[in-house]
Amino acid sequence: MNAIDLQRPELLPEALRARLQSIESLCRNEEFSENLVQHPKVRNIVIELDSYCMDRRVLGIHYTRAIRTDIERKGLLVRTGAEIRDEFVQRFGEEFGADELGQLQRLWSSHQEKQANIRDSMLWFNFTLSAYGSSGSAYLVGMYGGEQIHMGIAMDTPVGKKLAGIGEPLLVKCALDPHKVKTCIEHPWGKILVSSFHMKVEPEAFRIDQDGKVTESISPEDLVVESAH
Repeated sequence: MNAIDLQRPELLPEALRARLQSIESLCRNEEFSENLVQHPKVRNIVIELDSYCMDRRVLGIHYTRAIRTDIERKGLLVRTGAEIRDEFVQRFGEEFGADELGQLQRLWSSHQEKQANIRDSMLWFNFTLSAYGSSGSAYLVGMYGGEQIHMGIAMDTPVGKKLAGIGEPLLVKCALDPHKVKTCIEHPWGKILVSSFHMKVEPEAFRIDQDGKVTESISPEDLVVESAH
């Protein structure tokens, strides 16, 4: 799998590393990467780095609790919430009591259908590990099936504990076509790379990260599955 790791600007070609080295003094005078990238000199470097990434692939990180072999064999599949939940009931429904399954199904009806437009038929990624260990990532790797299954379930409840007993916590690192990733900021790849350099100069700086979504499945050849323990 060949992709640009946006957390590791030291792996960039020498000319681009030199461009980043030229802003080291600016990095030392800024606490927030969001402010750093507004500087005219830095903004030019952001655009240059972003253009470099757009001609290649970028490394996206997907947090999940799943059956490792499912992903290794099939990749990450784009599916609707209904498809995800139907498969879950078929595979694991017998592990839950009738009351527990009823609780899940009521939550799915009240929560999930209202959020279908932000969850159905898409995969979400981070591009750094800055969110790893947060409360949000703890739920994603702590309970099986992603938010399409466990949204609204607390981890310390009987249902939550059963969901926590299925699969294993995983980080799925994927080589993504940046043209097919939708984010919410301009020049995201350049900004994240500059922010990563900023963090190496000033480890206490506040970095830029960004969620991104794709609407196509990721093949097994384009991903690496790692334990999130």
